[in-house]
Amino acid sequence: MVLTEPGHLEPRTFELPEPVTEGALLEVEMTSVCGTDVGLYAGKSAMGTAPVVLGHEVVGRVVAGDAETLDRWGVAVGDRVVPEPYVPCRDCQNCLSGNYHMCDEDRAYGVTIPADKAPHLWGGYGEYMFLDPNSRVHDAGDVPPRAACLGTVVGNGVRWVLRKGQVTAGDSVAVVGPGAQGLASTVVASEVGARPISAFGLEADATKLSLAESIGATHTVFADRDDAVDRARDIVDGFDVVVVAAPSSPAIQLGIDVVRERGTVVLVGMSGEPVSVDLDRVVVDEISLLGGRGQALDVERAMGILERNAESIGRINSHVLSVADAETAIKRQLPGEAHNPDLVHAALVPDDPGAVDS
Repeated sequence: MVLTEPGHLEPRTFELPEPVTEGALLEVEMTSVCGTDVGLYAGKSAMGTAPVVLGHEVVGRVVAGDAETLDRWGVAVGDRVVPEPYVPCRDCQNCLSGNYHMCDEDRAYGVTIPADKAPHLWGGYGEYMFLDPNSRVHDAGDVPPRAACLGTVVGNGVRWVLRKGQVTAGDSVAVVGPGAQGLASTVVASEVGARPISAFGLEADATKLSLAESIGATHTVFADRDDAVDRARDIVDGFDVVVVAAPSSPAIQLGIDVVRERGTVVLVGMSGEPVSVDLDRVVVDEISLLGGRGQALDVERAMGILERNAESIGRINSHVLSVADAETAIKRQLPGEAHNPDLVHAALVPDDPGAVDS
């Protein structure tokens, strides 16, 4: 499925590359619908390049590839893999310093590589996806597709909670925003023994907050109630680390309000517009505000967490639809008549969603 312009997805057919002389061809098992996809469809993200085959949270099976690339990746034809979204050039300063997710060429599957660039299959909303030889891929083993396609999402949680937040056992953690990214951060915090873990959401997020409790949150708080900060203070006198996975002024302000003195607030996601917050407390209480770009660097560790928590992580993908219904999946996450408040995160399969082994 190709996003030709905001608000319009259309099916297109591309020939498969034969033979695959460099890189690899992936038969897609499942792709989850990231908030970035929703933003691109809604025209609220400046990141994408239309026309583009959407989809960058992917698991699939390698069906072809050149021997040198497969050997470097440590995979073989028939293996199930999770590709990272970013395609590094391996030559710029960012790539050479290990920050390939900030590569100067800014190539990302399903986002910035246009569909009119051969071999066209640059995203997961389809039957097949082409992997550039510079890709980074990870063995999916026997992890069910419903969880495996969230490998890079859990990688975000590892990056934000552990690498940025430096959370260890016994630290208190708050997660503001119970979408897929926030839920993955909750799982990671629980995995390393953080306590308490509080998930903050809106009253409209009741289903997501209930899921957060079942996968690691010790408390949930409705952030749009007047007593949200007082409720947080009843749980702990300031959280060690707050991950703000809802990029809005109220969410960021709440994160600042509930973190402890000299605590850390990790800001993730982009709102696409300016935000307004009171920074006085940041200065007075020496709070660290850190930006956290995701989908890179920590996916390998995330795959181990997936193996141990596949059932609970798989429940983040609450709804599975056919790729042909991608537009429906996106609209269910946008305001309007099609919105489904019980949808936590949607995933797409190339054929019959009823046949999915969750």
